[in-house]
Order: sequence, then structure tokens, then C-alpha cells
Amino acid sequence: MRIVIVGGGFAGIKTALELGNKPGFEITLISERANFEYHGALYRSGTGRSPLEVVIPLRDILPRAKNVTFVQDKIIGIDAPKKRVISETGNIYPYDRLVLAMGNVVNYFGISNMDELSMSLDTIANTITLRHRLTELFKSQKPNIKIAVIGAGPAGVELAGELQHYARLVAEKYKKQVKKVSVILVDGAARVLPTLLPEASKKALARLRRLGVHVRLNTQLNSCEPGKVCLDSGDLEADLIVWTAGSHAVNFYSNHPEIFTMEHGRVRVNQYLQVADRPDIYVLGDNASTPYSGMAQTALSDAKFLAANLIREKAGQPVQWYKAQKPIYAVPIGPHWAIIQTATKVMSGTRAWLVRRRADLAIYRNFEPYKQALKTYRKGNRLADF
Repeated sequence: MRIVIVGGGFAGIKTALELGNKPGFEITLISERANFEYHGALYRSGTGRSPLEVVIPLRDILPRAKNVTFVQDKIIGIDAPKKRVISETGNIYPYDRLVLAMGNVVNYFGISNMDELSMSLDTIANTITLRHRLTELFKSQKPNIKIAVIGAGPAGVELAGELQHYARLVAEKYKKQVKKVSVILVDGAARVLPTLLPEASKKALARLRRLGVHVRLNTQLNSCEPGKVCLDSGDLEADLIVWTAGSHAVNFYSNHPEIFTMEHGRVRVNQYLQVADRPDIYVLGDNASTPYSGMAQTALSDAKFLAANLIREKAGQPVQWYKAQKPIYAVPIGPHWAIIQTATKVMSGTRAWLVRRRADLAIYRNFEPYKQALKTYRKGNRLADF
């Protein structure tokens, strides 16, 4: 069975590894990037930690799976009747089963100039650019620095909570006076971390305020201009604007409406994660309209589910229905402190931060042998060359 997997993120790589070395499967993994990027650690790379905990070369992950071929390419088209996908260079990849896990891109919601005048945490390249900009600001002669972080979801909260600490790291390294840094976190929602329980939001807000972060909620953005964002409550001047407020599925799906039906920005799938009327096409992870989509744990769970079903199908056994697994939410806020939300409780503080760090190690163990995963995990304790 020829399996073509498009996407080198959590769901795509995990599916390939789960089918690795299984008899009867010939797998091609196609990704635009040569590396896996752990987006859960991007905020750390943006505030002084080593990017080597974020980036794992696919060549180091996939050799264990002898029946997996990796191709670096960009898929832009699909010929569903002929069961093949087409790349921007004209390469054609035929399949018996197609697995799409292409990830998300930044969504600026049509806000004028925001894409040109703000910085983002969506890739390691953009994150390192952000770190360089922060470093230059903290080294500069400006006595007061103002940073606007747009979006009070996990990424925005994580970044906002670390900025004061990074300013101190830069001052210490370059023997400069610590800058007065004003961090303003802006969101249109009524509370920070709005997808979590109100108790978690309350604890997160209190923590942010203790760290000196100014939080402006119920605040809508109208446009962005050089050095300021225009809000419904007035203009907000800033030396740096960071956008963390949203993402959407890659345009591949909306470019093929004859195949994919979009539902709240994601692709509608059935109880087997298949596209309607196309039982040979599966959509996983961030792109699938399933409960808890957008979480790394969900993407990994999707991959394990699909791989198990493909193995059952190959063996002539009945396949199972998809059942969403409720994830554990872990949001670090400043050094050695985090919020953890499980199905039954909310915990916070240093202990919760240690739980989050153990979760990071568990992520790496999905892709690397234990000793190598531990090395990758420990790289997150190193400072970058800033």
C-alpha cells in the first residue's frame, strides 16, 4: 500500500513512524522543510534559549523507518480521481492512501498592515529574527521600551511572561543597565487564555500582572501603523509589535473546494478522519475539524489512530471509529512557573512548570530514542548566542 503523507509536523511524522517497518507499506513523507519544529518551545527561543530544542532534522528522525522515503517539496495540487498530488515544481506523487497534515499559517484577520509591521512566532526563522530585534532593543540607548503582544492565547501569554526576564539577561551579558520594559498584552476576548477554564484564566492574569505585564482585554484592533497599533480604545504606541493572535489552515484546502469542505477554518472529516466521499484521503492534526484540534497531543493521537486503522485495513480487520482524547493544557508564564489544566483540576506554580518540562521531554520521545530525546530536551536549558 502506497501511503503519501504531506506535512512534516507532529501528525505527519508520527504517522510515518507508526507505519515504519510495517510490512506491506511504502511511505513517502513530503515536507517543505528539512526539519521538524517543536512550536511549543518557540517562545523560549525568542527569549534567549537555544533553538536546538526546537529544530530536529528529519534525517535524524526517519532512518529508523526503512520503508519511509523523505522528499523535501511543496505540494500545491491534488488530482483525486487519479490518486496523485502535484508539487509546485511539477513532481507527481501517486498514492493509494493520502494523509494530509499540512499545518497552519498566520491569520491576520485582514487587519491593515499587520503582516508587514509586526513580528511572529510561527517558525523558528521568524522567532530568531524576533530574538535579534529584542536583543537590539534591550541593548539600545532607549531608556524606555514598549512592546505590544497581540493575542492572549498560550503563545502570547508565554512570550509576554518572558520578556522582562530576557531584558535582564541581555543587560547582564552586555553589562548594561536593565531597561524599563513595558509589555502590553492585548486581546479582544474577555479573559486571557479564553479556551481554558475561568479558574486558569484568573490565575494566569494574576501571574502576568505580578510580572509587570499590562493586560488589555475586550480590546479590538482596527489597523497597524509604523510604531503603533490602532485600537477601538485609542492608539497604542510600541517599539515592537508581536502578533500571536491567530492562525488558519494552509490555502491548499480552500484552493480545492471540490474535495474539501471547510468548517470553522478546518477541514470537515468523518469518524475515520476521512474526507467526505474520499475514503482514500485523511486529514489530521491542526487541519482537521475535530475536538481539541490545534494541540500537539491531538495531532499525535490522530497519527496513532490512523496508523492503527491502516494496519487493521491491510490485515483485513474492521477499522475503529475516532474518539477524541482530551488533552492536558500546560502554559508556562515566566521563569519556572506554569498553569496546568487537566480534565478535573487546575494547578499552577513551580510544580506545574516541572510537569510542563516533563511534557516537553515526552514530545521528543515520540520522535527520538530516549538518550537522544534527553539531549534535545537539555538543549532547552542552554542560552543562545544573543
